[in-house]
Amino acid sequence: MLLPTVPVGEPWGVGAASAVKLNAIGIKTVAELRDANPRAIRQVNSVVGERIVHELRGLSCLPLEAVAPQRKGLAVTRSFSRPITTLPEMHQAIAAYATRAGEKLRKHGVAAVAGHVFMHTNRFNGDPSRQAGAALNLNEATADTHLLITAATCVISAAWRDGYRYSKCGIILTELVPSANVQRSMFPNFDHEKSARLMASLDAVNRRFGRGTLVPAAAGLKREWATKAERRSPRYTTQWAEVPLVQS
Repeated sequence: MLLPTVPVGEPWGVGAASAVKLNAIGIKTVAELRDANPRAIRQVNSVVGERIVHELRGLSCLPLEAVAPQRKGLAVTRSFSRPITTLPEMHQAIAAYATRAGEKLRKHGVAAVAGHVFMHTNRFNGDPSRQAGAALNLNEATADTHLLITAATCVISAAWRDGYRYSKCGIILTELVPSANVQRSMFPNFDHEKSARLMASLDAVNRRFGRGTLVPAAAGLKREWATKAERRSPRYTTQWAEVPLVQS
C-alpha cells in the first residue's frame, strides 16, 4: 500500500493549514488519516476533513450527477466605459445585453419566463444618483433575441429620465424552463418555427466566425459606451488580430 508513504497534505481538500493541524495531533500520512476517528477529524478540519476520511475508506460522500442541473437564471450586466446620457445609446446597450442573454439561453437549451431590466448611475463620482428598472413583460417563455430586445427596450424607455449619467445597465432572466417544454399561448401571434430557424442561423454564423459577427441592428455597430478591455489577456487562439507577429 502506498498510503503510509503519502504525506497527509497531499490529498485534494487538505490544505497546508489543515496539514499542520493534523500533524499536531499525530496524523502525518494519508493512511493515518484514513484510520482516524472521523468525528475527531471533523473537529480539526470541519466536515470536509470528515468526508475525506470516509472517501479514503471507499465510502462516496458526494455522488456524481448523471445529468447536469438545469440553470435557474442568468444575467448580463456591464458597466459602461463612459456614462450614457441619451436614450438611444441606452437602447443600444440594453439591446446588446439582451442579445447576449438570448445566446446564453439557447446555448443551455432553456427559455426565460420572467426577468428584470435595470440601470443606475455611479454613486461614487458625485453625480446625481438614480436607480431604475422594472420586470420584463414576456407573454410566454422565450429565447428569441428579438423578443428579448423588444421587451427590454420597452422597460428602459418607461424607466428613462433625462439629466442623469448612467454608468451601468443589465438584464436578469429568471424562471428558466427547458425549451422543449415551453407552454405556447392559446392565441399565438408569433411564428415559433420561423424564430427557431432564424436563431439557429444566427448562432451558427457567430459560432463559425466569432461572437458578434452577426448581431441585431438595435444593438448598434459603433458602441462607444462599451466596456473597455485594455487589461484582457491576449486571445491568441480565437482572434487573428491578436496572434503574435515574428519579424526576422
